[in-house]
Amino acid sequence: MPSRKWTTQQKQCIDARGGTVLVSAAAGSGKTSVLVQRVIGLVTDPEHPVDVDRLLVVTFTKAAAAEMKQRLSAALSALIAEHPEDRRLQRQQMLLPGAKISTVHGFCSGLIREHFHLLGLPPQFKVAEETETALLKQEAAGEVVEEMYAEGGDAFRELAALLSPGRDDQGLFRAVLRIHDFVQSHPFPDEWLREKEETYAAGRSVAETAWGQTVLSALRDTAEGCAAMLSRALALTAEEPVMADKYGPVIAREREMLLALSSDLARPGLSWDEAAQRLAGLSFGRLPPLKNYEDEIRKNRVTALRDDVKKKLKGVPDMLCGSEEECRDDMAALARLVRVLFETVRRYDARFTEKKQKRGLVDFGDLEHYALRLLVGEDGKRTPLAAELAGRFDEVLVDEYQDTNAAQDALFSALSKGESNLFLVGDVKQSIYGFRQAMPEIFIRRRDGYPSYDGEHFPASITLGNNFRSRREVTDAVNFVFRLLMTREAGGVDYDEREALIPSAPYPDAPGRETELLLIDGGTREESDTRDAAEARVIAARIREMLSSFRVTEGEDFRPARLGDFCILLRSKNAHAGAYVDELNRCGIPAWTSSAGGFFAAAEVSWALSLLRVIDNPIQDVPLLAVLFCPAFGFTPDDLAEIRQRDKNSRLFTALRRYARDGGQAALRGRAAEFLRRLDAWRVLAVTLPADRLIHRLYEDAGLLAAAGAMRHGVQRVANLRLLHEHARRFEQGGFRGLSAFVRFLDRMEQQDLDMAPASVAGQEDAVRILSIHNSKGLEFPVVFLAGLGGQFNRESTTANLLLHPEAGVGMKRRDPETLRQWNTLPRQAVALTIRRSERAEELRVLYVAMTRAKEKLLLVMTQPKPEAKLASLAATLGDGETLPPSAVLAAGGMGDWILSAALRHPSGGHLRSLAGDDTVSVRPCKTTWVIDVLRSPPAEDAAAEALACVPPDRDFAEEIARRIAYRYPYAAVSALPAKLAASELSHGRIKREHVASSRPAFLGAGGLTPAERGTALHTFMQFADYGAAAADPAGEIRRLTERGFLTPQQGRAIEPARVARFFASPLFVRIRQSPRVLREVHFTIAVPAARLLDRPEDKERAGDDRLIIQGIADCVFEEEGSLVVVDYKTDRVKTGQELVDRYREQLHIYADALSRTLGLPVGQALLYSFALGRTVDATAVLREDWDAQQP
Repeated sequence: MPSRKWTTQQKQCIDARGGTVLVSAAAGSGKTSVLVQRVIGLVTDPEHPVDVDRLLVVTFTKAAAAEMKQRLSAALSALIAEHPEDRRLQRQQMLLPGAKISTVHGFCSGLIREHFHLLGLPPQFKVAEETETALLKQEAAGEVVEEMYAEGGDAFRELAALLSPGRDDQGLFRAVLRIHDFVQSHPFPDEWLREKEETYAAGRSVAETAWGQTVLSALRDTAEGCAAMLSRALALTAEEPVMADKYGPVIAREREMLLALSSDLARPGLSWDEAAQRLAGLSFGRLPPLKNYEDEIRKNRVTALRDDVKKKLKGVPDMLCGSEEECRDDMAALARLVRVLFETVRRYDARFTEKKQKRGLVDFGDLEHYALRLLVGEDGKRTPLAAELAGRFDEVLVDEYQDTNAAQDALFSALSKGESNLFLVGDVKQSIYGFRQAMPEIFIRRRDGYPSYDGEHFPASITLGNNFRSRREVTDAVNFVFRLLMTREAGGVDYDEREALIPSAPYPDAPGRETELLLIDGGTREESDTRDAAEARVIAARIREMLSSFRVTEGEDFRPARLGDFCILLRSKNAHAGAYVDELNRCGIPAWTSSAGGFFAAAEVSWALSLLRVIDNPIQDVPLLAVLFCPAFGFTPDDLAEIRQRDKNSRLFTALRRYARDGGQAALRGRAAEFLRRLDAWRVLAVTLPADRLIHRLYEDAGLLAAAGAMRHGVQRVANLRLLHEHARRFEQGGFRGLSAFVRFLDRMEQQDLDMAPASVAGQEDAVRILSIHNSKGLEFPVVFLAGLGGQFNRESTTANLLLHPEAGVGMKRRDPETLRQWNTLPRQAVALTIRRSERAEELRVLYVAMTRAKEKLLLVMTQPKPEAKLASLAATLGDGETLPPSAVLAAGGMGDWILSAALRHPSGGHLRSLAGDDTVSVRPCKTTWVIDVLRSPPAEDAAAEALACVPPDRDFAEEIARRIAYRYPYAAVSALPAKLAASELSHGRIKREHVASSRPAFLGAGGLTPAERGTALHTFMQFADYGAAAADPAGEIRRLTERGFLTPQQGRAIEPARVARFFASPLFVRIRQSPRVLREVHFTIAVPAARLLDRPEDKERAGDDRLIIQGIADCVFEEEGSLVVVDYKTDRVKTGQELVDRYREQLHIYADALSRTLGLPVGQALLYSFALGRTVDATAVLREDWDAQQP
């Protein structure tokens, strides 16, 4: 196996022995390869080898675990190939399938199954999906809330009124479920609840509480940030003597006022009321007039900065949430509410657990906590089982450690040997799963406490900074942006030399790799196109250029760029990706994204759910209307208007039934009747079938899969429908039964805004991919467009009445029950500030992940309605230091503010500084240049026209397409032959190639039977009729067969007695009556050479010895003078008998051949009786000609 050249730091990670190691692995640093090589090194260590099953390797996803095992298997196989005599290597390969390499949930599940008896769990417990437990959660919450209304007193009713001001308790339900889910990330949830409840205990002054300190710190940051903006204003005035003389003293005084405020707010012993007084004392005077001053741009710039400061300070006093006495009163009142809220959560947890245990279920949160119960006692010490398990593992290796929560970290600690054998790998800059309760501070705490690795002292930390993914132009851009933005205060970590990326990928030199910033001037909101469409057009134009000029590195050479090389990353894909896809496709750039919305919002899922709701209860107008309009049923607005016109007041279902009975338009009346017939049939099935089998039947009967597949993005839509079926299957397995329960479950999911993830499908290979930043983690692309940067951060997380944070605890508003007035409280204000700081830090990490996906080129795209004003505002907050002031970073409204702030300080940002009207911005050095364009998006019409005209046809490619279209498969005729067919399919001498529906909707029968159906009716009569009775009274025999059920009433009416009478009066019938042996409906099966059914000689030759099976039924066969007479009844409308002979020639050949073999007599005559002509047609002569022609 060729040896790979490892960097010094990678070699340290692979070879470190003797204690715990934390590896901080930057993007593209090869951490997975290092982790695999470390495992290989451990199992092949010459001095202290470790068996692979004595390692515990924990990954973040199942896919990562599978990849780890695959890489280890490949590495071991390569070593075995080099050393085939090494039995130890062979042993490791055998042990590998049983090695503990899994997700943390996978490990916990195995541990619990091994020791289920210690937890009181059934041995065959099932790990439930979120969708399976959602209904149980609602039931448990409903029962507990009802109990609390009876037992919780006034405090609970006050809590319910605060969290659910409407007519139901949904807000209270959501709060209880949210807190319960939230505390599952803590190793001991009840301990967290108790600790946060105690923070409301009276004792300390408001300013000394954690909440008071949080708010005062935020006020200091605001004051310092505003002082910095006034410093910028002073710098602008200093360059103009007149302005410096008039404005300078005023602004300087105001800046000193803010700096003094910041200093006062940091003074030990400051009381809450003193802080309020200091804030109330803030005042801004009026600037003196500047007479005959010509530099209006500079003047407006200075006044705008000062106005921004006043705007930022306007709401500052409200951050205190009242006086000392008012805040104490709020905290005392909230203490009662928090106490009863947490008691509700505890009861809910017990009830929910009880319901799961009755069904033998555990959820993912249970897995970690049951495992902790096995490993950690109530006293916080390790159990004997934990000590035993720790002895099984020589090392515990954890990948993606930055996304660990406190419960998981406690697990790793319990499974280790006193935390002396941990190998933890991650990158805190890529911790972007806060919504899953990931806690990057755990990683930061260890990193801050571990010294750098020296080979002797442990625990130790190692940093992998070499980036083997991206070109220098990309890594330089990333380093420049994050050196300015990411600090311990604003991002949790200082982006210094230790964190900076070291470009190490061996790319050959190439032009056009500079990072680009495409700033689209959106104009005013009224005149601008939608941001997404505007950006998509700019991106489409840039991709078209690059397809013809950009070359992607492949090995040591280059190749032309392909569509699949481009990826567009969006912060929020669901709300925006669809618009990008549509506009790119309109501009001639094929683009693809996975489902661009929630599962329930997908049209195909909405159809299916509406149909389920209508089957469960058809008296629902909205779902019924959705079903009727869906492509599977095809009713139009005009159809519904016609139906409603006849019945305007009833429910839609009643109006539909009435129209089906006596509507005015026959065709619409028939369609309505057919829909209702099918609906009735489905409602019958719903009573007996489980939900998943019913859905499967609906997909077949209603053609929903076909309808969805025929739409745009059909693969995704079909996958979503299949996923709905899978959810129903899991629902039924979870102990729930039937359609009604499944519909209620889905309704509650939607009411609680608990959407499901859409189905995941593979994208098109040759198309531009559009991904969310989260979905792109772990991936890489030659060219990345990071788009939508002008969007604002989502602030919904801090708008709810109740807020939660792992450290800051819980905060709520208060509500006056008489006036219904609500107001903010200090705990809630502090929690909101903490959440906002945490979220901004995570958004910064999300930006880092996005920018580090690019291999060769990074393009940053954003739209700003008024770029000059935005740039001017940002320029005032930049400061002059090596980093931006943390307060400015945290105050950003969106990622675009960060990018523009960095661009203003970049050497290539001169044009932006001019637009900002600020030439005093401090520029930081950067090793590579950026290309910065401020442009307007081309109109949609121009972009579409350019798409049509921009790319000339490729002559070679066009010729290849023509060649492929012209190709004819030589065995097409042979392969088209079925292995088995019915004799009736032989017509005009050869197989009928047309495929038609085997059944006809009943509503088409409203106008009578089709000719084919009338022919079937007549054949049925001839099969079951009593020939003697029919000869005497044809009409009477028709009635008898109808009454006995052999014929339907409609079939009976379709048979003309006169035509039947003509047959029974014919010479043919006389011969039949005189025959000693008459057979009706003679079934046969025969194998015939395939060549017999082919026309062209070359096709006959290709068929070779192939044979096919033909099945048939002869209408009538009778024996006459030692031979057989074959009779076939025909109802075809023809003018001459010869038409029938020509049409059924091959069929009669098959009949004659098969019957002679089956009955053991030669066929003497082949006859066709035509009911249309009323006579017998003799085809024997034609058959004899064919037989003679086949003789040698």
